[in-house]
Amino acid sequence: MSKTAKRNYSVINITSLLLMLIVLLLVVIIILLAGYISGFSMMNGIAGMMGAGMFSNMMNGGSGGYAGMMGGTGSSILSSRINISTAESYANKSPSYAYAYPSNNTVLFTSNNITLVVLAMGVQRAINLTHEQPPASDSNSAGNTFVIDGLINPTLIITKGAIVHIEFINLDSSEYHNVIMTATGPPYQYMPMSAMNGIVSMMPIIQPANYSGGTASEYNYTVVFDNFGTYWYICMYPGHAQMGMYGKIVVE
Repeated sequence: MSKTAKRNYSVINITSLLLMLIVLLLVVIIILLAGYISGFSMMNGIAGMMGAGMFSNMMNGGSGGYAGMMGGTGSSILSSRINISTAESYANKSPSYAYAYPSNNTVLFTSNNITLVVLAMGVQRAINLTHEQPPASDSNSAGNTFVIDGLINPTLIITKGAIVHIEFINLDSSEYHNVIMTATGPPYQYMPMSAMNGIVSMMPIIQPANYSGGTASEYNYTVVFDNFGTYWYICMYPGHAQMGMYGKIVVE
């Protein structure tokens, strides 16, 4: 084989090798992107407006994950079902260590071991159940809200080091919801990912209540507020926090 032929053969081999490497690199990128998109089906709305998708365990308070940030720790169990009438009875029921003040929409907790029942629902359903009005940030009748101890999106005042057992129940008839704790306050964007910067606890987004069947989805987890400061509880479903589905937590 002549020198020119050998040179051309070598160029062809190098070109083929480079093309093969480029193809392999593209395949790897596609696989990584597929995994990334699959992971973000945790909110299942980027690809389909939020079905029943879960946040990954890595982001779940029960897995350690982000729960240890900002002094918070957490544990959780998978969602279960609860009778709707039982859940609705919690709307105006408070433990002996919780003092609700409708005049300034505040709940004061005097115990270091708190069971916090958080109900998610539409604003009008919340008004009908509690006979209270939502704060100005969540006054849209087409929006969604939280009900805690008979108040709508109240400010919660708890003591440093308190162990908070969260019992979250979705009483909405059509919307998916969750409640997470974060040190990042409003305003929130449609996709409230900025709240991840100060995350204290995380949980999956759970499905609406089945009113024809009489049951609602419930999720339990625990968080500990080890540091003084102001925190927020919000719904991570796109658009909900932006429209006012959040409340303040003061740790003192």
